[in-house]
Amino acid sequence: ERMLTAANVAMADPNVRRPVRVVDAPHEIDGADAEPAVHVLESARDEHTDEEIVRAVLEAYDRKDYFACLNVRKPDCDDLGRPVWDVSAPELNRAFRKASLRVHPDKNTASDARKAFDAIGETQKLFKDETRRAEVLRKAAEEAFREKCKKDPELMRQRAKLQEKADAESYHDEMKKQHDEARRRAAEMKAKAAKMNRRKRAADSDDDDD
Repeated sequence: ERMLTAANVAMADPNVRRPVRVVDAPHEIDGADAEPAVHVLESARDEHTDEEIVRAVLEAYDRKDYFACLNVRKPDCDDLGRPVWDVSAPELNRAFRKASLRVHPDKNTASDARKAFDAIGETQKLFKDETRRAEVLRKAAEEAFREKCKKDPELMRQRAKLQEKADAESYHDEMKKQHDEARRRAAEMKAKAAKMNRRKRAADSDDDDD
């Protein structure tokens, strides 16, 4: 977290004099550097105006920063750059409810409250869709991995080695799986042939008795 300067706060709202927590906005909106969105959803309602709350949600949604939109932790990543996210389903549901209440048109007087409320609803749909959620987590993890690599370039080479090892293990597992499947099918065919032979011998024996 970082603090807005007094000058920035005054520009945003001359009446706001308290330090305001913000989250970084690494993306751009309409080709210009986006102003950091105030992380208002974690604060008491009376610390921010309705307009600030709505603006923060819409800016986060426009940047496709769905984690900031709901004020939940972003994913970290493992050594292969895969997402590591410890936000539980109950915690996510609580975040949905809290965020929705903060921008509900019946409670928030801002002119764009309905847009923010709809944005929260779309974000909820995204996180409930396993495929879309996985893609959002993957992109966030890749971003986290890039930031780690800026501090330690060796991580990229380490990931390449780990990926090679993982690919080799995956190939070995796949070959073993195919081999086991071939053996299973061969055993089934052998058992089927043996059964047919027994039936044939039994039929031949009946003919001899006649």
